Amino acid sequence: MKASPHGSASVPPLNEPVYLRVKRAILADLVSGEFQPGMHLTIDALTSRYGVSHMPIREALRQLEGEGILISLAHRGFKIEAVTEGYIRRIYDIRVGIESLLAHRAAELATDEDIGDIRRMHEELSALIRTGGGMPAALENVKFHKRIYSIARNPEAELILEGRTRVVRTVGDGFGGYTPDTFEAVIAEHEKMVVALERKDPKAAGDAVFDHVTAARDRLLGKMAKTHHFASEISEQTDEKTSQRTAS
Repeated sequence: MKASPHGSASVPPLNEPVYLRVKRAILADLVSGEFQPGMHLTIDALTSRYGVSHMPIREALRQLEGEGILISLAHRGFKIEAVTEGYIRRIYDIRVGIESLLAHRAAELATDEDIGDIRRMHEELSALIRTGGGMPAALENVKFHKRIYSIARNPEAELILEGRTRVVRTVGDGFGGYTPDTFEAVIAEHEKMVVALERKDPKAAGDAVFDHVTAARDRLLGKMAKTHHFASEISEQTDEKTSQRTAS
């Protein structure tokens, strides 16, 4: 596959399926501005852009539609979901619900070994954040959260969470990870989560994750507002009405 000129999609992990590379490339192009929210995408155009066959393009588009990133248009390809403030808030509503539930269950099921592992990961992540780790810290943060949620033994919930939060995470990554003004706040939020697990307190664990995800939402919305990353809610609604009229 041709390397996308923007984003991490140009250096995919070894043995990554082609359709996943295409998904990563589409998301990277969206965040970089190569693709604009509301833009139409066709299989032929993406085949030419990324230098792959129709099959992985179709699979990538199908998955992105299922994850709420693309909207299928009858006989006209797909439209990229507009990254509006409302969209971000809706996705974080999903996040906070699922992640709080998983943290609650993790506190019920965590073994001493699990808790020790999470404490170690938290300390290592905190050190990385404080050294200005940027994107490496952001990637380790994903591993830290996944380690906690895996204890809940609910892979179906984790799969929903992964799919529905992918575009928001990619948008956040586009800002380069953590910034110095957020270092201590993020570390303190993580500490509350770890302490709740150490005490095996399900309610405290769920509450700590609720507070953390809500704060993460507000930090992302603040960054997007400052850099004018939001699409227009009015434009999104107008485009959707136009698409519906065309489809009918």
